[in-house]
Amino acid sequence: MELIDLLETRVTALLSQLETLREENRRLQEEVEGGLSALAEENRTLREALEEERTVKDAVLTRIDALLLRLKDQTGDA
Repeated sequence: MELIDLLETRVTALLSQLETLREENRRLQEEVEGGLSALAEENRTLREALEEERTVKDAVLTRIDALLLRLKDQTGDA
């Protein structure tokens, strides 16, 4: 009977551990989902910032080209 009692104790402990691991797995999955959502939001923000930087850069280059053209026209340099 001792062996059955020991087996029963071990099975109960394993089932308890299994439940704990399942809860931990659920919690970790929620953390991953939250992290992925935050990552997607950060990625969107960075893309918007990059696009804004490109727009500003293009505007600056256009203005510099216009200034250089004016200088060229005014000085007659080729």
